[in-house]
Amino acid sequence: MAIYALSDLHLALSNPEKSMSVFGPGWENYIERIKEGFDGVVKPEDTVLMPGDLSWATYLKDAKEDFEFIDNLPGKKIISRGNHDYWWNTIKKMEETFKDMGLSTITIARNNVIEAEDCLISGTRGWKVPGDDGFGEEDKKIYDREVIRLGLCLDAIAKEDPEHSKKHVIMMHYPPLTKNAARGEFTTLLENANVDMVIYGHLHGRAHAKVFEGKRGNTEYRCVSADYCNYRPFQLFS
Repeated sequence: MAIYALSDLHLALSNPEKSMSVFGPGWENYIERIKEGFDGVVKPEDTVLMPGDLSWATYLKDAKEDFEFIDNLPGKKIISRGNHDYWWNTIKKMEETFKDMGLSTITIARNNVIEAEDCLISGTRGWKVPGDDGFGEEDKKIYDREVIRLGLCLDAIAKEDPEHSKKHVIMMHYPPLTKNAARGEFTTLLENANVDMVIYGHLHGRAHAKVFEGKRGNTEYRCVSADYCNYRPFQLFS
C-alpha cells in the first residue's frame, strides 16, 4: 500500500465550458490523462491526497459528475480545499452530500487528522504570502486566518502523535513558499513542527518556474499540481 498525491484536477464534467483545454496543448485531453495516470500507478488499496481545485462547479450539488469521476478512480482519496473550489462547504454538509451521491472513497481534510498507512495527514487551503504580486490588505487578513488554521492542523497532529512515531504530512493548496522566497509564517510553523512532508499545488504553466521542491530542515516540500506532474500521481516517501 502506498500514498500518492495529485492536485488541481480542475474537472469540468459538470461544467464543460470551464474545460482547462482552452489553456493550450499542455491541458489537452487532461481528464483522460488524469484517469490514465491513476490507472497506471494507483491500486485500490492505496491512498491519494488531493489538495484542492478539484471541480469547477460553483455549488456542491452541481459537482456530482466530477465527484463521481474522482470516486471511481482507483484508491482512497483525501481532499482539501483550493481557491477555485467554490462548492466547498462544511464538512458535515459535504459528507452528507457525498453519501447522497453514493460516493465511498472520499474523505475530507480540514484542521482534522486522518491516518493512512504510517502517516498522519491534515490540511488547509493556505493563501498568497507577503511579497507575492498584488498582496494587499485583504490578502493579509486571509493569510492571517490561514496561519491560524495551519497551526490548528499542526496542533491536532502533535496531540495525536506527540512522540512523532509516524510521518506527519500537511496538504496545502497554495505553496507555503516558492523558489527564492523568504521564510514566512507558514514555513516557520511547518519546520518548527518537524513536518515530514508538505504537498501543495496551485502553480500552473509559466508559474512552474516558481516551484520550490526539496528539504528545508526536516521538512520536504513537493508540488503536485496535475499539469506539473504530467497528470500522474506523485508517490510520497517512495
